Amino acid sequence: MISSRRSGTTAVVNVDLIVRSRGLRTFMSTLRNTMTLQVDDEIQQYIDKKLTHQGHNSERRAFRACRRRWNWIYRDMYNPMVPSMPLDFGVAFHVAMETFYEPRTWTADNEVRTDLALVAFKRTADAQLKKYKKQHPDPDIEVLNGYKEHQELGLNMIKYYCGRVSPVYDRNWKPIEVEVSFEVPIKDPETGLQLWCKCESCRRRWIKAGYPEPNSDWKGLPVTYGGRLDALFEDTQGRYWIVDWKTTSRMLDEDKESSFLQLDDQVVGYMWSLEQYGIHCAGFVYVEIRKTFPQPPERLQRIYKGKAFSTNKANWTTAELFERTVMREDNDAWQMGIYDDHIRWLNSEGPKFTMRHQIHKNKHEIEEAGKVIAYEMMDITSNPRIYPQAGRFACTWCLFQTPCLGKNMGEDYQYTLDTLFEKRTMMYWEEKEASTE
Repeated sequence: MISSRRSGTTAVVNVDLIVRSRGLRTFMSTLRNTMTLQVDDEIQQYIDKKLTHQGHNSERRAFRACRRRWNWIYRDMYNPMVPSMPLDFGVAFHVAMETFYEPRTWTADNEVRTDLALVAFKRTADAQLKKYKKQHPDPDIEVLNGYKEHQELGLNMIKYYCGRVSPVYDRNWKPIEVEVSFEVPIKDPETGLQLWCKCESCRRRWIKAGYPEPNSDWKGLPVTYGGRLDALFEDTQGRYWIVDWKTTSRMLDEDKESSFLQLDDQVVGYMWSLEQYGIHCAGFVYVEIRKTFPQPPERLQRIYKGKAFSTNKANWTTAELFERTVMREDNDAWQMGIYDDHIRWLNSEGPKFTMRHQIHKNKHEIEEAGKVIAYEMMDITSNPRIYPQAGRFACTWCLFQTPCLGKNMGEDYQYTLDTLFEKRTMMYWEEKEASTE
């Protein structure tokens, strides 16, 4: 239990109740009954039993980028074995945001909701560390120090975002639901008929569910498009907005990179999916949160040009925090206006710790997105030809580079796959929590 006392009032919220209730969302199931989504009873049974070929944005992008890598990941189910870390920062921060924007506690005092978010982050981080220590009984001290640093970073980011950013940006918004999963059937845009898939992955899934080996009459599993919204918000005009938050080390340059969000298939794909439920969204809100937090200006070792504090533009601070510090600790210089230029710069061009990008899509764009999703899934499920699609930047960072080169040279690439990679039994969206990274 967490208590918050402000202005003589007490607000008490049960954290465990919120944690236990996650995963029991009825929002989308209610919409299926009240909105316009019409799913054939047979298809709905497949969806309920998780017997579908569910396409996600990640698979669509992988298919477009390199078919060989896509084949190894999404059909052969190979997963690169990367060193595990004691803190999955993105997941822990995501849980904190989910808790802060929990609709049932949204009317509570900001301090209460901030405390809840901090507790959620800490609990998630502690659970991750406990799991890591089970796998690594004698963890390296540097790894543990890194965990502590990232945990401290996350807690300070949450305090700043919830305490300073949200009260300003969220005045005209309210969360309707967080962590909203969806799965919609995909139909052929030309015929309107449901798409079915007989790939090896679907065959394995069918047999694993206890059904007999498919014969020639087996039509396969229905093709669907799935995903998960970070949140669905409503504005003061009653319009819905899809919200997605990302922690990042580098913020988007809106002047140079605005086309990225306008062309992002996740944005319009999610909007199209909710249209199938009869939910028309006004747009998509892409929230960037920088992986740092404002800190007071650095005190100089000696007075420089009448200033006791650094005005280095590389310092991560805000105009409010900077001015508050120099007012309190170097008041004479502040009174004389020595810091005025730097404060003006911080207000106009200074470091940004969070940005919100609102993307709008018209009816035609949303309808076209549905066609594109269908056509891509038709290509993916039609036993496509497999070949490498080399790219200067994509190949540089590809974790399958070694077996790919081996296959090109006629070497035993299969041995590399079997020793340096692990075989998954489920896709990441079936077994892992969402990340904000």
